[in-house]
Amino acid sequence: MVLKPPKLKSNAHIRIIAPASAPNLKSLTAGVTRLKKIGFKVTLGENIRKTKQIGYLSAPDIDRARELNSAFADPTVDAIFCARGGFGSLRILPLIDYDLIKDNPKIFLGYSDITALHIAFNKKADLITFHGPMPGVDFENITPEIINNMIEILSGETLDLTKQINRIVGTVVDGKVSGISAGTNFSLFASLFGTEYQIKGHNRILFLEDVSTSISDIDRYMSELWLSKVLYRVKALLFGDFTQIPEEQVPTPSLQEIIYYYLYKMKKPTMYGLPFGHGSDQMTIPLNAKMKISTSEPSITLLENVVD
Repeated sequence: MVLKPPKLKSNAHIRIIAPASAPNLKSLTAGVTRLKKIGFKVTLGENIRKTKQIGYLSAPDIDRARELNSAFADPTVDAIFCARGGFGSLRILPLIDYDLIKDNPKIFLGYSDITALHIAFNKKADLITFHGPMPGVDFENITPEIINNMIEILSGETLDLTKQINRIVGTVVDGKVSGISAGTNFSLFASLFGTEYQIKGHNRILFLEDVSTSISDIDRYMSELWLSKVLYRVKALLFGDFTQIPEEQVPTPSLQEIIYYYLYKMKKPTMYGLPFGHGSDQMTIPLNAKMKISTSEPSITLLENVVD
């Protein structure tokens, strides 16, 4: 049975943690300030307050896992926001107490490298989690509308994600389907293939995005989805922003051509260019949640409350 976290209330206590890389403190300060102005109580995990950074990691693996477990165990914490992504979430997956999460479901929000945690929580605890803007990365520059959309979803005030689609998006295959959301960072999604954390494709609406990933790598990831039969099982694929794509020394197809090559003949409803990922816009997307999508409007609508 899917677990739904308690809804975000106006005076909620948000714990910001750093389960991957360390945040820029100036950017994080701006994010904390915006959250406090809205009316939330904000506290920081110990890996942000203390100097434990090791290279690109905010702290040793055991410390990052302990910070995350402690946030779920703390009865005063209502929601857990990740300060940023970066690197390192994969390393702490075996150190997480998934039974603790089942017993203490909370809103969990982040993206990028945090995708590994989303997938693990969705698989091991059957918890609905949220791809969304992070206070140490996005809150300094994103619009009030993006934050308001996030709060509406986390507080259970809307089931319609469509108004977050603030741009013209492309369509490869038309259609309308319903399924269960999964995603979103393509590199992390692919990295968990063949592990106990891998989410199967059956009945899934797959959201995918990435940053600093070459076209050849994206082609390789798509091949992996195809060879593993995931593409045959998913109900639809929705592609977000693919930013900072490195230039290659040899001629390469475009991202749209790669998507078209794998998906046109499979007749899976497919859209690209949606406003999520590492771009300037940032949709809040419930993961492990029932939803329906249509390419003709386009529209994305939840089929259930994602918070209690």
